[in-house]
Amino acid sequence: MAWHLRRHQATSRALDAIATRVGFALSLAALVLLCSLAGVFLERSVRQLSQNQQVFSDREIRNSFVSMSDLQRLLNVAQRGAVEGTLNAENRRAFVEAADILFVRRDFFASNIHSEFTVDAAAEAISALDAVIDIADRAIASDFANLSDTWSALLPRSDAARRSLVAFQEIVTRSQNELMREQAAAVRQQRLVLQSALLAITIIGAAALIFLRREVVTRVAREDAERHVEFLAYFDQLTQLPNRTQFQKRLDQILSQDVPIALVLVDLDEFKSINDTYGHAAGDAVLCRAGTLLETYAEHWNGFAARLGGDEFAMILQTDDVDGFTASCDLMLSDARDGLVFEGETVPIGMSVGFVTTSQLGPGVPRTVDSICRVADFALYSSKTSGRGRLTRYNEILQRQYFERRALVDNLPSALVKGELDVFLQPKVTLPDQQIYGFEALIRWLRNGEMVQPEELVRVAEESGLIFELDRYVLQRACEEIGNYNSMADAQVSVSVNLSALHFTSRRIFNWVKGALEKSTLNPAMLTLEMTETAELREWEQARAIMVELRSLGAHISIDDFGTGYSSLAYLRSAIADEVKIDRTIVDQIETSDEARFLLDGVLDIAGNLGLSVVVEGVETKEQARILTDMGAQRAQGYYFGRPMPLPQALARLGRKDISQDDRSPVSSKASQTG
Repeated sequence: MAWHLRRHQATSRALDAIATRVGFALSLAALVLLCSLAGVFLERSVRQLSQNQQVFSDREIRNSFVSMSDLQRLLNVAQRGAVEGTLNAENRRAFVEAADILFVRRDFFASNIHSEFTVDAAAEAISALDAVIDIADRAIASDFANLSDTWSALLPRSDAARRSLVAFQEIVTRSQNELMREQAAAVRQQRLVLQSALLAITIIGAAALIFLRREVVTRVAREDAERHVEFLAYFDQLTQLPNRTQFQKRLDQILSQDVPIALVLVDLDEFKSINDTYGHAAGDAVLCRAGTLLETYAEHWNGFAARLGGDEFAMILQTDDVDGFTASCDLMLSDARDGLVFEGETVPIGMSVGFVTTSQLGPGVPRTVDSICRVADFALYSSKTSGRGRLTRYNEILQRQYFERRALVDNLPSALVKGELDVFLQPKVTLPDQQIYGFEALIRWLRNGEMVQPEELVRVAEESGLIFELDRYVLQRACEEIGNYNSMADAQVSVSVNLSALHFTSRRIFNWVKGALEKSTLNPAMLTLEMTETAELREWEQARAIMVELRSLGAHISIDDFGTGYSSLAYLRSAIADEVKIDRTIVDQIETSDEARFLLDGVLDIAGNLGLSVVVEGVETKEQARILTDMGAQRAQGYYFGRPMPLPQALARLGRKDISQDDRSPVSSKASQTG
């Protein structure tokens, strides 16, 4: 099995090597070289064959010439004997040798006749030679008794043999020439066929190499794509850190080992501001820098870092050394504050950190991924709400708050079903007459005799996924009640409803608003949908498209809490907004600060130039109302004009010329006004 695996791996490596540009070029060159060498060897073999045939034919011709020479030698000896009447010993020896050689020539001559074109001529020549040899043999046998008769018999026979050999030689020459022509033609034809075959082999081989390379390249690309997909499934492409899926998987494995660990959650402070101010490239650089920083400190504690999404990170450290870890986190926060230099500018990096160790978990918190992440997130939330840029450790106080929060999460669904949630209305007035023209609809939960803080309620709803039902409930109730009031009183009272940014990731909010308007008698122009400007919309183009659809119903779009987030003119224009609500943080100091009044006046001018209506929130005093009126503000909202109250009580105030002191509160917390 191992041998087969090694062979498969070796084959794959060889194919991968051939598939490269260099490997492909070398393979193609080797193929052409082999075919060329084969052609050269073929040509050499054919040439050698032709030479051998020539040698063979030349041997036949030479043999006939030598035979005539030997024949002439025999005649010369016989003639000398006939003239002299006797043969001395030397001539006798020469005659015998000539006869013997001629006999040998005749046998060699006969044994080398192969061509079908020369068989007849060769037979005639051999027959003539046999006659000459027969005469010579009789002369030798008679001891040259009658040389004159021998000479007389040899002369015509020799002449006949000579003519037969000449005729044979001519036939051999002609047949040789014919054979050579045919052989040359055959060789040329064979060479053409073989060269064509070699060319075809070269082309087919080159095509095979091309297809092989394409197949291997495709396979390698497919394997790379599969590895990339697998990487994306478990790692973040930007920071190269494990993603949320990998983080949860590894955390679950570590928790199952029952070893002490610390879970650290990190959120980058003001990250949206970095994107808006320096650009998304700078934002990506900040994310990479933060990921590298977290990874360095995580490895120090034999752990790992992960990017959970957006500007959220996590570290899992195999330690419960709280003091040592806290010191490391302080150093990490200090390193982050140094920021990074991007295109010549120093970009600040702020981090809020919350962490918990498994040894700190109370008995009511199970050792599961979901539970420990919720606990750490609670600590992180405490860091963010306490001023950011700090480290918060999960402790007994946070644990008590966590259990209270979890109780809220557990009770909220039943509160929705039982009708424990109610809609309150806070008036919105025109300046300077301070007449109510509309309301903002706010959700309130009276739980166990105590009012749940509004921002806490919204956070719990978002965490539990019930924010959709919560906002839908407020939307339907507000449209129904205000629509009924307008119909009965023949009035044009408007109502605004807060919508979580989470709604702008799905088109269902459009269907909900459309359904609420169709089921009520409210004029769509009297409905304003408020989007909190501090919320980060990850899919802005999708959110913008949803806003366009909502406006097509006749409803208005308002940017809530303007001034607390990262607004810009481009943001307001792209938001398709009709209204902005200036946050109370801008209004707080207008009584005592020239800078605050200047800032507010600038915001009013910007909004006015953009054709947007302006509602000033958080008006707490008569002096603030007067200053706003003097500055040209047209609409306002705040405890000075009325606090949120149950829906029937709020509607009862409509049409009154003055505002009762009972409805006012000189100073109130922002929490009481939050929807």
